[in-house]
Amino acid sequence: MHYLLLPDLERRTVFIKTLRRVEIHTVFHGIALHSAPAGRRHARAHGGGPKVTDDVSNRLIRLPLWSGLEEHQTEGVRHIPAAL
Repeated sequence: MHYLLLPDLERRTVFIKTLRRVEIHTVFHGIALHSAPAGRRHARAHGGGPKVTDDVSNRLIRLPLWSGLEEHQTEGVRHIPAAL
């Protein structure tokens, strides 16, 4: 898998929407464990959890690279505009 770490949540959201318009479906990936249902029940972190983990979780996306991608999608992933 290939990941990108965007500068902030707002830019991650715009980035995902922009790529979807050209049929490249990325997803945010990685909910912080302390934020997941089981983590909230069993974790020892109280008061909002680790700030770095939350920050990275809000900025991380997973690129869609798998054998079933069509060629135009693969090329789109390879040439993601730097301006995004």
